[in-house]
Amino acid sequence: MKINGNADRRKRAGFSMIEVLVAATILMVIVLLLSMLFQQTSLAWRTGVRRANSFMQVRTLIGAIQRDASAAVDAGSIPETTTLATDSQSFNGWPLRFYTLTGAGFTASAVPLRALSFIEYKQDGTRIEKILTADGSVYSLNNQAQTQVKDFLTKKDSANSLATTLGALQPVYVSGVSAGLPLFITFTADVTLKGNSYDIGAASAGPDKTWNTKDDIRTWVEE
Repeated sequence: MKINGNADRRKRAGFSMIEVLVAATILMVIVLLLSMLFQQTSLAWRTGVRRANSFMQVRTLIGAIQRDASAAVDAGSIPETTTLATDSQSFNGWPLRFYTLTGAGFTASAVPLRALSFIEYKQDGTRIEKILTADGSVYSLNNQAQTQVKDFLTKKDSANSLATTLGALQPVYVSGVSAGLPLFITFTADVTLKGNSYDIGAASAGPDKTWNTKDDIRTWVEE
């Protein structure tokens, strides 16, 4: 009986070098595509989270202004001895300054107390509150003036960060009136991404492991 040795050897033969190189190249391309997809998804996620946080800060700032302005008191109706000598009411642009009534706690019999405060909002999102006494001075505790400062818009030092910019502030008065308390005030808030976003790809010399040949896989950086 004659045995076909060549056929048996072909059945036992493994992958050729060309097949291994082709499979390795395909695998490398798939890995590169997955890495780029992960990088882009991660960038989109981080940007979205920062943008959502910035919008939340703006909504909180607008809510604080709305709360204070709803209890605003016209400086013209307050005795001069009670108002601050160095600060004046102003609705025409930043900083926004006005007097308002704020809660100052409760008496021993649980009666709520109301205090006159001077509020200042700056264009960078800073809120400054000065609680006043009857003689027009800033309320002090242990001889230290009680001035409350809160920053609603977080400042970022990174070059690639979200920046929130408050636009011009404009009051709207009753027709023919340009003093006192306005009907309402308007301003815009813009959230922008500082810096540049890049698409980054990897490179490979290809199956022949030689650069500047037809099978090269090139890198790229695209803004």
